[in-house]
Amino acid sequence: MRRRRAFLVALGTPVLLVAIACSNLAPSGSRPANSEAEPAGIALVMVPAGEFVMGGTETAEALVAAYPTSGKGPDYFADEYPAHRVRITRAFLLGKFEVTVAQFRRFAVESGYRTEAESDGTGGWGCNAGTGKCEGRRLHYTWQNPGYPLADTQPVVNVSYNDALAFCRWLSKKEGKPYRLPTEAEWEYANRAGTRMRYANSDDPASLPSFARAIDLSRHARFGHVQQIVVSPGDATAFPAPVGSFAPNAFGLHDMHGNVWEWVADWYGATYYAESPVDDPPGPPSGEMRVRRGGAWNSFPVWLRSSFRNWNTPDSRCVNLGFRVARDL
Repeated sequence: MRRRRAFLVALGTPVLLVAIACSNLAPSGSRPANSEAEPAGIALVMVPAGEFVMGGTETAEALVAAYPTSGKGPDYFADEYPAHRVRITRAFLLGKFEVTVAQFRRFAVESGYRTEAESDGTGGWGCNAGTGKCEGRRLHYTWQNPGYPLADTQPVVNVSYNDALAFCRWLSKKEGKPYRLPTEAEWEYANRAGTRMRYANSDDPASLPSFARAIDLSRHARFGHVQQIVVSPGDATAFPAPVGSFAPNAFGLHDMHGNVWEWVADWYGATYYAESPVDDPPGPPSGEMRVRRGGAWNSFPVWLRSSFRNWNTPDSRCVNLGFRVARDL
């Protein structure tokens, strides 16, 4: 069976080629060789060229029936349709993991960059230890203080779209390589890794704990907004897990479901799927909202599906929002 290839990029060091393979056909789903990053490095996985069907894999009515506690009607899922053929014409590199606290700290220290939460006078979002609820915006919440114990290996949060782009520009200059955010189409293609299920690893929400950090439904059965969820110290699924803690998908990418929402490059267009080109869709040419994908540690299963689309303004930041980088070959 063909093996997918992974790259390792350690900041300030040459690229280490672990293996190489790509295909212009639909991906086979074989798992790539693993690679390990230096503490401040970015591990990249080669995503092969190929094609897939982007968007909802079942009808909106079926989703309403499958996730009854969400209280959502069919219109809530309208922007996932129509399902449409997409061809990714060139292989590309995608972060094996979400960008971590340690990696973002190196960027901030070396560049002197201050995030929008730190510089615009409004702060970010965080978890209030007294109430157990997420709240924002508050001045004291930033990527350095999200209100929970922070580990270097956790994904960075409280970063805006603009902060993510700043990181990519810094990394591009440092490495002499063109880093960027993935497009929405690239992200879903990489997430699915050759599958047509609700999640890359399964159709069953009950299987999520094996490959995703998501909300514990045994503790949080009632569907609610991030501000309504009470997180207790004994909740094992509280807060983001260190990246790579869960099983990867068939491309060898970790945390493509859950942990933190991930910024992608596209402007949001509710009806864009009806007019999307087949080859390498770039998203709408303009807009007011940017797309985030994948769900987070405090997200319900309906939001972790491969086709679910989320969006907000480019300056938004939250206690469950981060990113991963992409790079052209």
